[in-house]
Amino acid sequence: MRSRFLIYRPIPTGLIGLLAACSVFAQEPLDSAQVADTSERNRSRSPLLYIDTPVPIESNLDPIMRSIETIPDPELDRDFDRRLDSIQLYNSVVSDIELDGGAWDMNLVEELSALGDLQQQQGDHLAAIETFDRAIHVNRINSGLYTLEQIPVVEQLIQSYMALGDWEQADIYNRYLFHVQQKAFGVDDPRLIPVLDRMATWNIQAFNIGYGELLGIRLREAQIMFNAAARMVGVHFGKGDERFVSYLKNIANSAYLVSRHPDLMMEIDRPEYRNMQQMLAQKLNEQRRVQAPGFRTGERALLEIVEYYMESGDDAYALAEAITNLADWYLIFERRRGALDNYELAWQVLQDEENSAELTQRLFGNVTPLPSFASSIETPSAFYQAGDESEALNYDYADLMFDVTENGLVRNVKSVSEETESNQAQLSKLRIATRSSRFRPLIVDGKPQTTRGNYFRYRYWY
Repeated sequence: MRSRFLIYRPIPTGLIGLLAACSVFAQEPLDSAQVADTSERNRSRSPLLYIDTPVPIESNLDPIMRSIETIPDPELDRDFDRRLDSIQLYNSVVSDIELDGGAWDMNLVEELSALGDLQQQQGDHLAAIETFDRAIHVNRINSGLYTLEQIPVVEQLIQSYMALGDWEQADIYNRYLFHVQQKAFGVDDPRLIPVLDRMATWNIQAFNIGYGELLGIRLREAQIMFNAAARMVGVHFGKGDERFVSYLKNIANSAYLVSRHPDLMMEIDRPEYRNMQQMLAQKLNEQRRVQAPGFRTGERALLEIVEYYMESGDDAYALAEAITNLADWYLIFERRRGALDNYELAWQVLQDEENSAELTQRLFGNVTPLPSFASSIETPSAFYQAGDESEALNYDYADLMFDVTENGLVRNVKSVSEETESNQAQLSKLRIATRSSRFRPLIVDGKPQTTRGNYFRYRYWY
């Protein structure tokens, strides 16, 4: 298969029409480029905060939306009382250890960790944080400040800070974890791979929720770490490891995010920050030149995914999908020649398969919101809370109908759902956002086609 197909890569023509070409819909539920900024100032001023990825409406089928994590209800939790009894038991054990060995007895660490885990499961994150913090402190007193023994407890501590939406403490401890493990493992130890994954994931999440001042730097750090993780997976486990393609998709996704914010490009290109990025790359033994995330970075990651499936040669659909994602990337950035040639190539890859009609329909039978490649990174559920755990943000659903041109542009947007006085402002902004988005057009015989009357269900937050 590798010898039959040549991936088309167009000659650079500049970022013409960058903002107009990009979609407001990312695979994260919370693309910071969507309808409104994640800052509190813009939140108070706009009735529409962000939009989940839309889902097509098919006849007689109710669209399946991404599930929303809710706060546990003790009355519905069958194990709530059992855990409460266990918490009392662990508190008693901790008291006994303190009486025998004192407040810094090393045996406290295990019992406090188990107690904090139970408190976390109960949803009592403030108590869990206090317990985990004490366990970490006891461990440091006995074993030193930067030992690996404390890592599992610190990871649990971060979970509770994330659940409470305390992004500052989550950031501090994520960076602390990275520092301790990077120092202990060095640059080529495969144990560093999940460490890189965790820190890169947090940087993407922090960008999506708008935490911190240097958001562009967070995206670049994430890309450097995902690059290093992908390289190490390839070296130690082979490119067939499922993490390899996942990391490349996350690189492309972060490149898309920064492309929506030209101001972040200026931030990244400042000499002091460029040097900081280069130092991080060198620390992680990354040999490739550090470049600002954007079109080229995303293109390179998607090309690597295509090359991976071409070399494996055993999954025609996965190869066609990878080529299609690359075509989508070119379409987003107005590289229409590259998009057209790669759509045709992806279509051709499927035609020799025994079930070619079914595969072709699955990949090209409907218009698809762009960017099309999925990211494994989800927005922290605490972000959906309006400051207090008991007070969730409002969300609603709306069905829209619109045309999609052969170039992926949205036209003639109409509301199918009932429009009332209470949702009029939200639906108006939703239609505006939809008109500025991009979709993969319907592909027939390898050629993009204009389609009319496409139905999609949207979930929007306000």
